[in-house]
Amino acid sequence: MRIKGLLLLLFVLLILVIAGFIGSQNSHIVSINYILAETEIRLSVLLAVTFSLGVIFSVLLIVGTLLRIKWRIRNLERKNKTLSLPINVS
Repeated sequence: MRIKGLLLLLFVLLILVIAGFIGSQNSHIVSINYILAETEIRLSVLLAVTFSLGVIFSVLLIVGTLLRIKWRIRNLERKNKTLSLPINVS
């Protein structure tokens, strides 16, 4: 378990280093047109925001799916337990 945590920490650090390199190379200003407004922002900030929103959205979908699967497993185990009870015939 300790190795998993260390590998996760190294992976996060690697992602941050890569993000730093990408951010340093993309310092151009881009304009973003919303429906009602327009703003100018650096490309590196735009990339970081869209990447973060994608990760958050993906994690929420995965958590929702896992909770639904666990709920289904719990219901099926409960049904299995009631069906496998021995019947006393006297």
